[in-house]
Amino acid sequence: MRHESIEILLDQIIEEYKYKPVDLLNINDGPGEYQYISNLKRTYLRTLNDLSSFPRSTSAQVKVLEIGAYLGVVSIALSRLGYAVTAADIPQYMKNIRLHEKFHQNGVDVITLDLGDYIIPVESSSFNVVVMCETLEHLNFNPLPVFAEINRILVKGGCLYISLPNLAALVNRVKLLSGRSIHNPISDFAAQLEQNNNMIVGIHWREYTKDELLELLAREDFSVTRHYFFTSTKSHPLAQLLYAIFPQLRPNQTAIAIKMSEISQKGLLSPNVSSKVPDCDY
Repeated sequence: MRHESIEILLDQIIEEYKYKPVDLLNINDGPGEYQYISNLKRTYLRTLNDLSSFPRSTSAQVKVLEIGAYLGVVSIALSRLGYAVTAADIPQYMKNIRLHEKFHQNGVDVITLDLGDYIIPVESSSFNVVVMCETLEHLNFNPLPVFAEINRILVKGGCLYISLPNLAALVNRVKLLSGRSIHNPISDFAAQLEQNNNMIVGIHWREYTKDELLELLAREDFSVTRHYFFTSTKSHPLAQLLYAIFPQLRPNQTAIAIKMSEISQKGLLSPNVSSKVPDCDY
């Protein structure tokens, strides 16, 4: 599908949240959720364009698991684009009846999981693609077993599409130089404890540099075929100039990685970005 058509589809999906809100935690936050996903339109569009550009080696329907599906914008869009989609997120979100209905109406299967349990409740080699956007930074536990599980559930040659903040971004460097923290403010800890605040997973416990991300993936036998930095919001003209010269200063990053084999030994692999690695095989 052409990128213009994907954007039209995305606009339609986002607008549906305005007239039929989800309100995940039943705190009358439908308008806030709509504003949130509207602000993320550029990010969603980039993800959908990237995924739709993957070459297909078979006519069979591509099976996609989105980890951290949240309100379901990407999962629903992929389903309408013809993918067989399963959306996964934490129990506090997935027990919402309105969210379940939205997924059901759009042909999206649902699984509930807590990545801290280090178990993704599906059979091995079940999916061609795993999508994990803006999720890794919210994990407050060792992520290596999570990537081992993702390796297990992907077919050999399957693809992991992961997007997250860039720890070495310009904004973080400036904050540190001025003596400010690059982490969530302490007030967010208090907000997370309030029942009327949608901050269950809102804190960034650990962000990563490019090299750290590549090492995480390589240790679980993924080979990165593409990595790039991007900006999801409009930047100051001076920042735009710096980003053009030094793209590694951009605030966000995406990696596309291929499962090379089943994991036999952990922690013995080194980061690898190779032009010889094949595209996602599905």
